[in-house]
Amino acid sequence: MHRYTSILLFFLFLQLFFAVQPCHRVVTSAAAGGRWQLLQKSIGIVAMHMQLLNNDRVVIYDRTDYGKSNISLPHGKCRNNSWELVIKYDCTAHSVEYDVLANKFRPLMVQTDVWCSSGAVVPDGSLVQTGGFSDGEPRRWYATNHILPDGKQIIIGGRRQFNYEFYPKTSSPDVYSLPFLLQTNDLDSENNLYPFVFLNSDGNLFIFANNRAILFDYKTGKVVKTYPAIPGGDPRSYPSTGSAVLLPLKNLDAATIEAEVLVCGGAPKGSFEMATKRKSAERKFLKALDTCGRIKINEPNPQWVMETMPCSRVMGDMTLLPNGVVLIINGAGDGTAGWENGRSPALNPVLYWPGGAAGSRFEPVNPSTIPRMYHSTAILLRDGRVLVGGSNPHSGYEFTRVLFPTELSLEAFSPPYLDSKNKYLRPKIVSSTASKGKYIGFGQKLWVRFKVIGTLKADMVSVTMVAPAFNTHSFSMNHRLLALRNENVTYVRTSIYDIQVTTPSSGYLAPSGYYMLYVVHQYIPSIGIWVKLYS
Repeated sequence: MHRYTSILLFFLFLQLFFAVQPCHRVVTSAAAGGRWQLLQKSIGIVAMHMQLLNNDRVVIYDRTDYGKSNISLPHGKCRNNSWELVIKYDCTAHSVEYDVLANKFRPLMVQTDVWCSSGAVVPDGSLVQTGGFSDGEPRRWYATNHILPDGKQIIIGGRRQFNYEFYPKTSSPDVYSLPFLLQTNDLDSENNLYPFVFLNSDGNLFIFANNRAILFDYKTGKVVKTYPAIPGGDPRSYPSTGSAVLLPLKNLDAATIEAEVLVCGGAPKGSFEMATKRKSAERKFLKALDTCGRIKINEPNPQWVMETMPCSRVMGDMTLLPNGVVLIINGAGDGTAGWENGRSPALNPVLYWPGGAAGSRFEPVNPSTIPRMYHSTAILLRDGRVLVGGSNPHSGYEFTRVLFPTELSLEAFSPPYLDSKNKYLRPKIVSSTASKGKYIGFGQKLWVRFKVIGTLKADMVSVTMVAPAFNTHSFSMNHRLLALRNENVTYVRTSIYDIQVTTPSSGYLAPSGYYMLYVVHQYIPSIGIWVKLYS
């Protein structure tokens, strides 16, 4: 009898332990959707940075200064670099290319240390990586990149860098001062790295750092608008890492287009200092923030509207799904970003429905079993799944005797719209005037032929364009979604329909480059097709 009592008490302890963990792995109801798939047990490196390319391959890279990875470079290649801190002659890879369609990967060779760097895909589809550590140009360490309407990119901030510059270089001076970054810099903790940057519909840049934001005219170097600090005043930028998205842009032919930014999670003031005390007995991991702030940045008197998430989250990633819903995934419930600074993994993703009624916009979905802590990533794939990888809160690769082992795996999260029960509502793109290999211009008519097996609700059909993101450190750079103006839906034959839409009118709304285009029916998206928008 004593044995059974002990077993019962043990399971009661486990239930109590997990019950007090924010966003712990909970038993979800039958109504909860989404599913997880382990794609690769190990790709040999930590997925610290990820970028999807228009060939359905993902460039993934880690850092080079911790020693050997778990995958070798091919054909006896080695990297000989006197700048390296640990291994100067290194025959292992610190980057891989993941083939989404084949579910295979191959090693790539990096030339410099890309640790905590940034990047963007330029209009021709090439990935330009900038910054990093040591020989990777430390001036742009923890910076943010954004593609501009003319196809160039701006690189903003970085550790102890209160300025910005452009790539490719066009004129001198090479670097321009941005006092806002100095004003948002907290002594000892910074809390303004990897600023959240979005191209506004008027061509200016919305820049959020720490707990406040500006609208910035990068051409003149002037602040156009200063926004109020987010209520509560707690930091949301690295290392008190929250995340942010520019909500879907709609009504693209309006005189003034409503642009709205959503910022979620982060850590209270002082969290980084408490988590990094030198004496382990003094270290404390404060509960992360459980709030989101939403602001309409083009209003004459913009104000933050606050909402409460189902759980607290720091180091979470926010990804725009093809149907305009926001996925909040990864991260922790306590602590901050940084080595060994996070606790209580946030295993349950949450969907945020921007158009839902206030107070009912959050929808928890099925959890993962793998903690994705510091140095985790998540990006949208063309088929509507979300690729999830990374997690390494250690200075090197540690697989045993640590709370959260280094994670080399790749998973795919399939949102509820991919559940089999939705197969009769799911559109399938048959053809389009924007088929692969063809350019589409600004402000042009575009038609898409699609198939729906079940009953079509024509007033619930839309076409969206999504820019693939460069994701690292809980921020998806250059990520944006545009809901194209729907002209009409026409019946062609059984289960086949045409929809005509209009493309964005300028590079202010959608910079030139590759986008994933989807047909969405009753919030169920098709598999996307690649299109190239070009002026």
